[in-house]
Amino acid sequence: MTTKNLFITGKPGAGKTTLIKEVCLPVWGQVGGFYTEEITENGSRLGFLLKTFSGREGVLAKKGMKSLLKLNKYGVDPEVLEGLGAEALRKALKSKELIVIDEIGSMEIMSGVFREALMECLNSDKKVLATVRYNAQPFTDEIKKMGNTSLFTLSRENYLEVKKKVKGWIGV
Repeated sequence: MTTKNLFITGKPGAGKTTLIKEVCLPVWGQVGGFYTEEITENGSRLGFLLKTFSGREGVLAKKGMKSLLKLNKYGVDPEVLEGLGAEALRKALKSKELIVIDEIGSMEIMSGVFREALMECLNSDKKVLATVRYNAQPFTDEIKKMGNTSLFTLSRENYLEVKKKVKGWIGV
């Protein structure tokens, strides 16, 4: 059985988002979903942007953001998570070859709408490339065990090796 869902995990700073963007560049037009980028100022992390492969973006989380959804020191914007994130996943299900989800972590799984869109993707016939939180958490631990799914743990030391494997899986 070939792997349908490919998850990449690793500690913060291992290069998960960089790897996602690099391996998707040659097939950018066939990719749907989203990736995240840090919002930084003077070297310190203030929050996260969610960027879709179609070019839309929004502030997913930020220190001091007023929101009912909180994660540590970050306020999380459910409209960005659901309106941009979950919507990008559902659009990708309909029209793209590869669905990218960066990342499946604590902020993302706060939303039932997002979890539902995520499960639709993971249970579809489309290939899913996702980054998933490194530390234990019940929901992410469960999806890591799904059939037809492989998991690579990325580090700075094995970056090129994992990148080569992911490119092979994508077919580039």
